[in-house]
Amino acid sequence: MGKNIKLSIATILLSILLLTSSNAKLNIKIIISVGDEIITNYDLDKEINYLNVITVGQIKKLDDQESKKIAIDSLIKDKIKITALSKHNNIIINDELLNNQIIKSSQNIGFRNIEDFMTFLKFQEYELDEFKKKILLELKWNQLVYQFYKDQIVINKEKVDKKLKISIAEQKKNMEYLVYEIFIEDAAIKELNKKSEEILTEHNIVNEGQDGIIIETESASYNNKKNLIDSEKSIEEVIDVKIKDQITIDDLIKNIKEKGFENTAIKFSSSPSAQQGGKLGWVSESNFSQLLLKSIKKTKIGSITEPIPISGGILIIKVENKRVVENKIDLEKKMEELIDIEKNKQLNNFSTNYFNQVKNNIKIKYFND
Repeated sequence: MGKNIKLSIATILLSILLLTSSNAKLNIKIIISVGDEIITNYDLDKEINYLNVITVGQIKKLDDQESKKIAIDSLIKDKIKITALSKHNNIIINDELLNNQIIKSSQNIGFRNIEDFMTFLKFQEYELDEFKKKILLELKWNQLVYQFYKDQIVINKEKVDKKLKISIAEQKKNMEYLVYEIFIEDAAIKELNKKSEEILTEHNIVNEGQDGIIIETESASYNNKKNLIDSEKSIEEVIDVKIKDQITIDDLIKNIKEKGFENTAIKFSSSPSAQQGGKLGWVSESNFSQLLLKSIKKTKIGSITEPIPISGGILIIKVENKRVVENKIDLEKKMEELIDIEKNKQLNNFSTNYFNQVKNNIKIKYFND
């Protein structure tokens, strides 16, 4: 065993020497040994680059000492896993699983597709092959843990059934509202009555960065970001805009009472839904912003909401009806998901325990500069 260690170290040192001679500017030093494995300052730099990739630049915001410490801890963990895996050469990861995990990892980081991720890697000067090595190590480690502990996984059927019932209760029922809208642009409002001014002052200006009044429906005019007001515009400026011409809010409400909501929408609404009398149809409550949903919930069926100041104008919603929709749930698939979650939870615990066992049997030595 001692001869093998010496041979390994000699081989590594020779490689480092050759690499150093080919590039005088590169001064590689061994900074840590983890059992038979070594970590160099070159490895440390690469690890910082890797961490910068998976955190999308967040690691750069830390000071040098903190980022180095995180990178060293990460490298030590990798070397411990490599040591454990060196005794189990029967673990094979196929290319399809590896590639799928690379795509999944890139999506978890925040990239829509692998092409965007590869462009990002190139910008960060980090090789895709290096990223693959990281993913491959984790896949092998997970497979090793699974081989060791798969027979110790215990699924509590009663516990899973309870979680399934809770999940079904949460997903089964969904409220939908049959709604109509009238959207009056700022320029079409002659003046604000006192009540509308109070509402505007209370809710402030809704912009893209706030909770939003957005409703996910194709015909809703306020689903268009061009209607959003600059968040820096003051309430006074917004009110000043509302002194143009055409109709007051009071006259609008009066017209709704006398002529009907649909006729008023056709005549005055700025929304594309105006041609349909403002009809938006059945809309799930999950598609309303919290602010708009709050107003709709307190409005009786067949009634209209108070005028709601939103970016670009005033919105009035008629709540024509509501209904509870039963969502179809694939019970078998949902059960499998909950079982997988429980399995992974137990495997993560096994993984931590096994890692600590391996670590306790490995000598870690730090070298001074």
